Amino acid sequence: MDSATRAYLDETATALAGQLGIVDPPKVELVRLITLNEWAPTQIACLQEAGFDATETADGQGIRYPPIEDPTLRQSLNLAIYTCELKYPTQLKYMTPLSTDALTRLYEYRTGELVSCLEREGYSVEPDPPSVAVFIQTNAGWSPFEDIAIAEADMKRVFANCPQTPESIYGT
Repeated sequence: MDSATRAYLDETATALAGQLGIVDPPKVELVRLITLNEWAPTQIACLQEAGFDATETADGQGIRYPPIEDPTLRQSLNLAIYTCELKYPTQLKYMTPLSTDALTRLYEYRTGELVSCLEREGYSVEPDPPSVAVFIQTNAGWSPFEDIAIAEADMKRVFANCPQTPESIYGT
């Protein structure tokens, strides 16, 4: 593992422990680095293996954590979240800011291929997107998804068929 990835993993562990209120975080062995598309299903499987009823959000992109009121159980869930995130962290390339060139390609994808895909799925995108300069200045602050209402029952299919960001944007 290269030094940049090791530093990223160490920073992630420290930040996550702080966010989740874990005072004495355990050492967690890395199982493997994952892609963004693997994040939700991998984390859900890990949390379920730890005994928590985590499920995916309607769009298939996120996680619904079980509602837990009891502070001790909540702490156990937070420890499981911490452990699963460190066992299966996303690859560093997804956490690195996109270059101007990558943002330009992302703009072209979102205003072209993604809009066309959404139209094939039965959704029209209104209003017009911002200029490429505004898109770059706002660090990809626009997506055609924000301008459409997708029925909850269709979300997972639409997001799977029409990814908001293609894997190719991140390089290798």
